[in-house]
Amino acid sequence: ENRQELTVYRHAPQFVPAGQSTQMIIGATPETDFQIMQVTEALYQKFELKRVFYSAFVPVNEDKALPVKTDSGPPLLREHRLYQADWLLRYYQFHVDELLDEENPNFNVLMDPKCDWAVRHLEEFPIEVNRADYHMLLRVPGIGYRSASRIVKARRLGTVDFADLKKMGVVLKRALYFITCSG
Repeated sequence: ENRQELTVYRHAPQFVPAGQSTQMIIGATPETDFQIMQVTEALYQKFELKRVFYSAFVPVNEDKALPVKTDSGPPLLREHRLYQADWLLRYYQFHVDELLDEENPNFNVLMDPKCDWAVRHLEEFPIEVNRADYHMLLRVPGIGYRSASRIVKARRLGTVDFADLKKMGVVLKRALYFITCSG
């Protein structure tokens, strides 16, 4: 009877069909964004998590064991930057060590992580949208994964210009500084 039970479960998936997720509380402990994102990337790669959620720490009472309340409130902008970076890991083929490192362990509060990466790698730009590969298009601020796909498909039919990009959903206000169209 035990042997039959084992064979029934042998081919069962390791995780539930819908996938696993987890949540991290941000700001309760002194971890850097780099450390948090390293854990996030490892969770995606090693455990195939579907999603990591981030929540800004909000103290509900005072206790010596809890972090001290600050006048600046919960770190909501930090939470937002972590979500943006998480999106880059999951959909834009970025790796944590491209976004942050030991010298720059926290995200820029003035720019989103993708734009910050682009500004720090100006040697890669401008790219020609009519020749750049999908992977490089994904790295341009203002071009999302759907727009990058549309650009690659549209190039099969002819040359893409700025008007076409706008119709494809590219945010030209952001992308304009990093791209060229036919020179």
